[in-house]
Amino acid sequence: MGILDFLWPRKKTKKEEFSLLETSLEALTVGSVFDFDGETWEVVEIGRYNYGGEIEKDWKIRSATKEGFLNQDEDGIYFFVKVALNGFEPNPLSYLKTHEDLPPQVYYQGKPYQLVFSASAYYETANQKLPVIIWDYEGEKKILELLQWGEDDFELFLGRKVEEWEIENILPLK
Repeated sequence: MGILDFLWPRKKTKKEEFSLLETSLEALTVGSVFDFDGETWEVVEIGRYNYGGEIEKDWKIRSATKEGFLNQDEDGIYFFVKVALNGFEPNPLSYLKTHEDLPPQVYYQGKPYQLVFSASAYYETANQKLPVIIWDYEGEKKILELLQWGEDDFELFLGRKVEEWEIENILPLK
């Protein structure tokens, strides 16, 4: 600051300040982008899983080559990427035709996963409310989540628990 600045200070205009350090998952809206694990992801839908009163927040996301979701519940934040169902054993459709539920142990790409959670819920967005059955299996530092949307419509996701600081450069859409 020079002597002239002291005598005749410049007018400061108020600008809306935006700090990446203060941005959290709560700032994510449809169209927001963030970096995670070396890729940039865009939020394409915001929803929630309603388990009859217990709610989990959900952000459907996509990168240039993958799709997945972020999920937040009382236990933490989870990051999942959609994977091919053909690596899942047993085949859920044929297994459920002869059994009431999936087994307590399944395999994905030859690795074992143990059932830790299963429930029915509604997936709710601003435009829809869809019934879904969810099975979560844990393996070696990974989580498999199998979703059944209808009689024979399944999706499989592979993920893990993450810390919020791992989700970087959140740029909310204003």
